[in-house]
Amino acid sequence: MRRISVGKRMAIAALTLVVPMTALITVSVSVLQHQERELHHTIDEAVNLLVPLATLEYDLQRALTDALSAETGEPVPDYGGLTLSIDRLFSELSSAAPEPDMDADMIAQAQQAWRLARPTIEGIVEQARPLQLSGERPSYGVVRQQLTTAIQDLEQVRMHLASAVKRQAAEASQTQQRQLHLLILAWVATLIAAFLLFSLIVYSIVRPARDLGRAIERLGSGDLSVRVDGGARDELGAVARYLDTMTQRFAIWKSVLEDAAHQDALTRLPNRRAILATLEAALTVAQEQQGVVSVMMIDVDRFKQINDRFGHAAGDRALVWLADTLRGLLRSEDILGRYAGDEFLAVLPGTPHDEALRIAERLCRGASHASRDDPAKPSVTIGVASTGSGAQNAEALLEAADRALFQGKRAGRGQVVPG
Repeated sequence: MRRISVGKRMAIAALTLVVPMTALITVSVSVLQHQERELHHTIDEAVNLLVPLATLEYDLQRALTDALSAETGEPVPDYGGLTLSIDRLFSELSSAAPEPDMDADMIAQAQQAWRLARPTIEGIVEQARPLQLSGERPSYGVVRQQLTTAIQDLEQVRMHLASAVKRQAAEASQTQQRQLHLLILAWVATLIAAFLLFSLIVYSIVRPARDLGRAIERLGSGDLSVRVDGGARDELGAVARYLDTMTQRFAIWKSVLEDAAHQDALTRLPNRRAILATLEAALTVAQEQQGVVSVMMIDVDRFKQINDRFGHAAGDRALVWLADTLRGLLRSEDILGRYAGDEFLAVLPGTPHDEALRIAERLCRGASHASRDDPAKPSVTIGVASTGSGAQNAEALLEAADRALFQGKRAGRGQVVPG
């Protein structure tokens, strides 16, 4: 999914709603129109089948009533026309293809009943017309018997046809209900499928956007280790890859800036800020553990003469050499930093004053030995101070070491002076 662009996914999401809804509406309208046509067809069939029979039965009932009333001046009903209409209906039912929802047995029973009733009705027609033309009346008993028989026969025909029509209507109703149920199921299934697909598409957009937002929040809080999945080929994947690239570059820049803020560019030693922060941290630990901290203030001897005689580049090389030499002579737990232009400060955590003096002597001898062979390499003067000798904070400790260093410089350089 993430291989498709966000714009295309939004278009697909819209189509997942529009296309199924359009198709369902079209199908629903078609089904409802079909059901309406079927309903009209069922009503027309019921009217065509039952109305002629009901009319004929009604006329026969009226004729029976007239016979019981002895005489009427009304004309004889058109039994012949009605019988012909019923004949045509049964003929159409016989010649037409059978309706799938019309009971063939009931139609056959109704047609058989009509064949039995039709001679009686024809007899009534044949008797009634001549009698009316001549003005004579048939006997009451014969007419009543014939009319009653015809009415009973028609009732049988009507009952069979009515049963067939009811069966047809019931089956048509069941078919319509099944169609409606299927239509409802189609709506539900389509809506669920469209919702799931729409949710999947939206999730494929929202999730990476949310991950990007969280990554940006972490970056804002200073966490440069955050990474975002940039393997997708869409726009959000491109943003994630760009963000990762920027984060990596920012981490590099931050490292460079931190080094510049805490490291001396020439000697690669901790600068004044860093070495003083190291001293404060060592003093805090010493106070908590009731320990001791010693410091060595180291000054380069005759540094101006080296610059004047050999040049400033030689002076820089002398400082780099001295930094490497002192760092090699100190212990691993000792920290050496560049305190000022030609001054270095060494912090010795957990080191008593006597031991700090011995370490300082070793540093002083190492530098002096090299300076005798190479005039471009300087010797050093070292002032040593410890917390056990009275100074308990960084300022007092540095002042004590600086006073000892000043005394050593005045005494001839190249020596260690305790503070």
